[in-house]
Amino acid sequence: MVQGIPGSQATLTFFLTQAGQPAPGQTVTFTTESSPSTPSAQRPALAAPTGVTDAHGVVQASVHVGAAEFRVKAQFQNLEAEIAVIVTQGSTGTVLVAPFLLPSATPLPSGTPIQIYFYDSASCASLNLDQPDSPVRGVFTTNLGSSVRFELVGTGVVSSAIGQASIGGTAVAKGCIDIPGSSVLADQTVQVNLPLADAIPDPVGTYSVTSTMMFSPPLAAAAPLAAPWADLADCPLDPAQLWLDCTVDALLPATAADPLDCVPAAGAGAEGPVGDAIAALRGVELLDGTGAPTGCRSGRDAAGDQSLDALALGLFGSPLPAPVVALPAIASDAADILDDLRLGSTLTVAPGSGAGAYVVTHTLVNAQFGPTWQVAVPLASLGLPILEATTTATVSDGIMQIGPHGFTLRLGTVARAGFGPLSLVPRGFPADVPTFVADLFALARSPGGAATGCAALDALVCPAAGQPAGCVAAACADGLDALAAKLDGAFDAADGTGLDLMLSGSAPLIDNHGDGMADSLGENSASALAIWTVDLRTSLDSVQVSALLAGMRN
Repeated sequence: MVQGIPGSQATLTFFLTQAGQPAPGQTVTFTTESSPSTPSAQRPALAAPTGVTDAHGVVQASVHVGAAEFRVKAQFQNLEAEIAVIVTQGSTGTVLVAPFLLPSATPLPSGTPIQIYFYDSASCASLNLDQPDSPVRGVFTTNLGSSVRFELVGTGVVSSAIGQASIGGTAVAKGCIDIPGSSVLADQTVQVNLPLADAIPDPVGTYSVTSTMMFSPPLAAAAPLAAPWADLADCPLDPAQLWLDCTVDALLPATAADPLDCVPAAGAGAEGPVGDAIAALRGVELLDGTGAPTGCRSGRDAAGDQSLDALALGLFGSPLPAPVVALPAIASDAADILDDLRLGSTLTVAPGSGAGAYVVTHTLVNAQFGPTWQVAVPLASLGLPILEATTTATVSDGIMQIGPHGFTLRLGTVARAGFGPLSLVPRGFPADVPTFVADLFALARSPGGAATGCAALDALVCPAAGQPAGCVAAACADGLDALAAKLDGAFDAADGTGLDLMLSGSAPLIDNHGDGMADSLGENSASALAIWTVDLRTSLDSVQVSALLAGMRN
């Protein structure tokens, strides 16, 4: 091992012998080896990849020193020799690394081997304690009560040492310590004590957890939830066409055959004489490219005059108000609201009845919606019966297996509470559905603005249909109430009964600080993902999906 100065040219000398005698005239190959984390610009460069031994069996490798330590390997046939080049500028000292067990760690059997990894110019925060890179200096083995000697340690940089105790090839204790250059004495020897904690982190504690679920294919409840919201804007003359539908449907009392659902009964007299008079003035049904009816109405009635639907849309003014223009986007949000869900919760892990056994208390806190989870619904405010569940957990090989446990999530109720802040409020509407409906149709105004909402519709429809004033005033109010109930009730299909959310999970325990305590449940890497197995029930189906789990110690 030699010291190299960054940016200098170093000459390294090797001896090749045969049967103890110099071996001249032999070609030796040189290679360099750096830490995988060393950037290319900081790596060394050989002046030549080979050299020939002289009469004394001596061969030299010339290498441009980079900014990080490296090895130079000389090879002849099956013979190899290495020189480690420690790159540092300034004074150096010697460090003795002595591993010891923290009081909280499990005692080690006598003679348990402990591997020591020493890294120049690197701190613990930059290292992977679970899978440490092989350092340029090599890996050394010692035991408790002994130490490993490292020379040429720079006094101007931070170095670090990792210790890992293994039994049968499995790491049982580990630790890392930073060694500031200021603690290294030039040309002297200091001892650094390296604390080792249990390699399997202790999970006991409380964690803030997020659980992200994605439902593909969509839940069965997604379509009936989206349908009434789509009706607000799926025809060219909406929302006026839907407004008239709701009003006409409410002209007569609801029956089992004709419920108050904003779908007028078909046929002459089905909605009474006022309904017949209005029907004659409504737009003819539009046809698609195949000649099939679309359910949408034209701007012209059967006589070719401007339809009542078009006139009702005109009550909203031109151009249409921004909240009316936003109806298709609101309908799109309703179609997407059940695509995914993020639950926020707390998970408390307490010691169980034996080694590796734990008791877990899991409490749901909120449900989050939106592309960036910008809307969080506090679940306690919804009065849901069971938001806390207790189960058992076991830990083996650093993985915590969390047993099954259930909640009364009521996804439809939660989605309803999230939909208003997510979709209605940003478009200028109030968050609750009944007030949204009232405010939407209050945007309609009669010419001159003398009447708004149902009064404006009555002032338009009754004279046109040859009916007295007030002919649809009550039906309009009842129809809008029915529309609000239909929109609001669309979320009910996503509610389950009983324990409608069941979870069980698997979470790697991650110790980021080397103190033996789990700092997180899982992390953002393919090899350390934490996963819930989710069983979710709605009124229409039951689905099983996997959900990403992320937990951070509080």
